Amino acid sequence: MTERPTIKDVARLAGVSIATASRALSGTRPVQPAYRERVTAAAAELDYNPNLTARALRSAKTGAIGMVIPMIDNPFFPSLVSAIESLLETNGYTLLLCSSQENIELEAQRLRALTDRQVDGLLISAASQTDSVEAVARTAELVPLVQLDQRAPGVASPFVGIDDSAGMRSIVEHLASRGSRRTAYLGASDENWSGMRRRDGFVRWTAESDPSARERIRLGSFTREFGRSGALELLRADREIDALVCANDLIALGALDAAHELGLSVPGDVAVTGYDDIIVATASNPTLTTVAQPVADIARIAVETLWDTIGRGANPTADARPTGADPDGSAGADRGEPAGADPGDPVAAVSDEPTVEVAGTLVVRESA
Repeated sequence: MTERPTIKDVARLAGVSIATASRALSGTRPVQPAYRERVTAAAAELDYNPNLTARALRSAKTGAIGMVIPMIDNPFFPSLVSAIESLLETNGYTLLLCSSQENIELEAQRLRALTDRQVDGLLISAASQTDSVEAVARTAELVPLVQLDQRAPGVASPFVGIDDSAGMRSIVEHLASRGSRRTAYLGASDENWSGMRRRDGFVRWTAESDPSARERIRLGSFTREFGRSGALELLRADREIDALVCANDLIALGALDAAHELGLSVPGDVAVTGYDDIIVATASNPTLTTVAQPVADIARIAVETLWDTIGRGANPTADARPTGADPDGSAGADRGEPAGADPGDPVAAVSDEPTVEVAGTLVVRESA
């Protein structure tokens, strides 16, 4: 009877070490693509089939990563999930995805279910920066956990997201450069991490150019419906408003609806800006000026940070870089410079936990 091939045989045929061959087949650590291809080809040639169940028992790993997001109907999150899933698959991992539907109790249930599944690590975008703390903190004690995009700041775990203040600065400065003098803001409630940070950024960066802007703020939810109702309220109350700064693109779409309903031209009568640069930002009428989130960078750094938290990889923060301007932006888009950043500023602010905030990019289109 022919002996079954071993991992040693695979390594010898691929011309790599046994450790590299094992990592390439198991996904326990990142491996260079060229090595992975050689190992995979060698395993196929030798008909090598490791016992995955036995391997999981020996390593106490399941090959699964859990992820909880606050909503699935916001196009930003599917794009983020897709980028993360691709990275995990490259390293031999399966993504188990759940939505909390912005419900704190449901979020806690999702976290318990994923922990019970003994996932090797967890990525979470918290539903609330206050009410999510207890469940997220409890989970972080049981499994390696990284927060991304939305944060529960009371939890001692790594966080990866966008520099919201810098993004707001780029929008405010762009509006001021085009002559806007009376701006207003539409955003999510302060229960939302990004909602609070973007609101604070708006107040901070309008303090000099438009000090009364803080009086023209409406908070609700990251939805088109709120964008429309909030914009109608603001524009009916103050016909002098010449710019609406919105905390995301869905709110901005609602603001466009309101402007059209009131017979106002965009950007002639009122400019409208969004945030995130979801796919519909280029399909709206007019197309949206917005801040593009560096989804690929956020996904990559979050996954690398998770490897580090699990104890498998090097510190991921050293290579944090922005993606630069969206090539689909108009000729007026700021290309290659992080949104709102001064030349020479670092693109990622790292703390001991660590915290990584990657710069977005202002994309100028028709609406402002």
